[in-house]
Amino acid sequence: MTRAKLVTKPKRHVILIAYYFPPSEKIGGNRAFRFYKYLKRMGYLCHVITASEQSSNCPPEITCVTDRLQRRWEGAARQRFSFSASVELLVRKLAFPGQIGIMWSIAVAARCRQIIRDNPEHEFVIVCSYPALGVLLAGLIIAAVERIPWIADFRDPIAGLLLSHTPGYARFWDRVVERAVFRSAAAIVANTEGAATIWRFRYPCAHLKLHVIPNGFDPEDAPQPLEIPTRPEKLIVHAGTLYHGRNPNAVVRSLSRLRDNGVPEASVVRILLTGSIASNSGLDLVLCEQARRDGWLELREPVPREECLRILAEADGFLMLQPQSGIQVPAKLFEYICIGRPILALLHRSSSVAEILRNSGVPYVCIHPEDEPELIDHQFTDFLRLPTSPTPSSEWFKSNFSVEYQTQALSLIIESLG
Repeated sequence: MTRAKLVTKPKRHVILIAYYFPPSEKIGGNRAFRFYKYLKRMGYLCHVITASEQSSNCPPEITCVTDRLQRRWEGAARQRFSFSASVELLVRKLAFPGQIGIMWSIAVAARCRQIIRDNPEHEFVIVCSYPALGVLLAGLIIAAVERIPWIADFRDPIAGLLLSHTPGYARFWDRVVERAVFRSAAAIVANTEGAATIWRFRYPCAHLKLHVIPNGFDPEDAPQPLEIPTRPEKLIVHAGTLYHGRNPNAVVRSLSRLRDNGVPEASVVRILLTGSIASNSGLDLVLCEQARRDGWLELREPVPREECLRILAEADGFLMLQPQSGIQVPAKLFEYICIGRPILALLHRSSSVAEILRNSGVPYVCIHPEDEPELIDHQFTDFLRLPTSPTPSSEWFKSNFSVEYQTQALSLIIESLG
């Protein structure tokens, strides 16, 4: 009797489309890079297409498709408008204000098709890591012309459908794109259970292809605490952009009141906000300017990532700002928890951040901007009294938010596509 040979089906090739990708320091590139790194370890052959400029010695499977319009939209260039720039400008004005990669998506789709034609003996899956909008448009284009399954990985939901200040016409077109993605993609990945809950209600027919893979950290590259330098005050740090609704007003007002009331712990605290401040952040400029003059608030321009991580590793505590959304979880939360020093979180009352903090093992205090000032001041004082020695994160946190767990989940999705 002859024993049948077990035939193992070869793994699909993965084409990963990510607008941002290292060596770019944009935090949005971290998730895509980690998927790339660990999928390769699992035996997948990965091709990466990105708008981020690459070094001359980057691996051959990483291709930079330059978005020639990006620098113009970011205000770094003033070249004359080409035809494609004029088209994108029109589309941005009529449908997608602030979105990038619209015309870039056409070149990316062409590059994907070339990779597929160059490897006719292999099966492929496309993974599109949003934002920017162009990665979703590229997935839609490829799905329209090739019989290739694609996965829409939402590191964040489409911004216009979360922000109340988004113009009505933009919300309409964002919803059109979202519906098209849910119809076309073979799988949808949300980064929080809150976002997935909204989508399950909005698209009940897509229930079976909707998955949740949270953001997280790479245990091989997780920031570690450093010794706190000798200084006359406790340093509380927020690292990241302040934009619509994300501002520290409630925290700054509370610390101002505590100082005026002579609370001892408040007199030896300095808050450092490092990062860009958008004009629509709602930051109380008068209050912050007074705090800056008094010497207990510092507003610092963005610094290189290595310097930012050093500042965090030497901080006495951290400020987490997410009062504008109960759904999203900022990526910096995972860096804070890995370092392990106390976290003061200004949150929406139903925030997904709160559950992570509760189970992280790291000391924290949550405050809500709508609470009475007396309660906020009491909670802030509790935070200032927490010891600053680092606390290791819990096993729950490590097992749920390690990139190894996340990539295994993505691999299962890829294999389930048949």
